[in-house]
Amino acid sequence: MQNKNRVKRLVKNNCACYFGAKYGIPNYCCLQDGPCVFFGQNDTLPRCIYFEKGVLSIDEKLEREYTSERNVESEFKTAQPRVNCQKCGAAFSAHSNRQKYCEKCRDKNANEKTKLRMRQMRKKQA
Repeated sequence: MQNKNRVKRLVKNNCACYFGAKYGIPNYCCLQDGPCVFFGQNDTLPRCIYFEKGVLSIDEKLEREYTSERNVESEFKTAQPRVNCQKCGAAFSAHSNRQKYCEKCRDKNANEKTKLRMRQMRKKQA
């Protein structure tokens, strides 16, 4: 695997189960109660469910490469559809199927609707 060193670095810096050297065991993992599976001698990386669920999501680029190399489907994240903003035409990742505007235009549109609503309310009161 090309990313073995990046995975090891991510484990060392961010994995809660990794303790370095403990009980005389180098690269100790409390889940394995022994050495971490990522620090073995073989070239292929074994799987660690805790790492895939909890730690790998920190580095999105590495996560995409890791899942594509291993043909692991990311069941934890759903793909967000790319949509074009109806006001400015910019492409953005929609968080729901009803989202029409990017974040900038959403705020502007909300302000415009508020202004219109207040004008109509004041007109009725007068």
